[in-house]
Amino acid sequence: MSGEARLKRVAILGGSGFTGAELYRLLRKHPGFDVAFISSESNAGLPVDKYYAASVHKKKISSLKFSRASELEGHYDAVFSCLPTGELPKIIARVAEHADYVFNVSGDYRITDTELLQRHYPETLKHAFEGGWHYFVPEFSEIDRTKKVINLPGCMAVATLYTLYPLVAHGLIEDRVITDAKTGSSGGGKSTKEHHAERTNNFRAFKLHGHRHKPEIEQALSDQLGRTVSLQFSVFSLDLPRGIMATSYSLLKEGVTAVDVRKAFYSAYADKPFVHYIPSGNGAPMIKTVNGTNFAETGAYVEGRNCVSLAAIDNLLKGAAGQAVQAANLYFGFPEEEGLPQEGEGAWP
Repeated sequence: MSGEARLKRVAILGGSGFTGAELYRLLRKHPGFDVAFISSESNAGLPVDKYYAASVHKKKISSLKFSRASELEGHYDAVFSCLPTGELPKIIARVAEHADYVFNVSGDYRITDTELLQRHYPETLKHAFEGGWHYFVPEFSEIDRTKKVINLPGCMAVATLYTLYPLVAHGLIEDRVITDAKTGSSGGGKSTKEHHAERTNNFRAFKLHGHRHKPEIEQALSDQLGRTVSLQFSVFSLDLPRGIMATSYSLLKEGVTAVDVRKAFYSAYADKPFVHYIPSGNGAPMIKTVNGTNFAETGAYVEGRNCVSLAAIDNLLKGAAGQAVQAANLYFGFPEEEGLPQEGEGAWP
């Protein structure tokens, strides 16, 4: 990147949550972005680096302080919204006046069907926005510069898409799929009411039917590939702070072989820097090797006509803040991998 290039001025809304904290950590180290505004309704006035646990031992702290979202003024190349789902639509018209693009990590602008919006995202219907929005999966979607809001996929939705995209794109499976997604506790955000004693040393079903990522996945496959998939989608809670493992069970069409499946995954992800395909016989995706990174690990395993495909991601990075930065890199012409962690930060084993 040229040292003379102007830094892109960015703002973060909802900066004190888990995703907002990750986003700030990534953007402040990014050579192309300058974080000039960050909001938190509950921490307004507090120095940002005094709030984040990862920054408390820094000798040189930023002068940036949390503000209220209503105090957003001036022009920004991008506003990143990590507000709780339902909050951005209430203020999107004003926010959009101050930004070239709004990258939304929450779920407000992921579904187009009115009935499903009313069920899962009623605030989106209540507050119409004329600037347009675009659902953007960095690995699969085309950039649309005519839309103001760029909505990133949900964490479990994108993990599931990684398990199914090659199979659906190449027409290898029947249209009935079962997926279970297992997620760590940070996926519920800071406001979750679940007690540590209930979650630790436990593994339980969280939502067997009706999760709002289900219609998002079905719509994404239909919009991206023009193919309809009927999905049974269930979510389970893991005794882990972060990480997602999505497992999809599908029936191969007559005549499709394990070689066809392997070729489909290779071709789908060969040029995708953050999605790694692990061939059958070389191991399987796992959460520990992707946590702390923007990588997804995928794999597919065939027995007869039965296909089991998996994807592991860090829900706060590849499933949220990391893919938001990845999307912004693509929109602003930076290298796709710029500013994104390549190695996990945890100890091994």
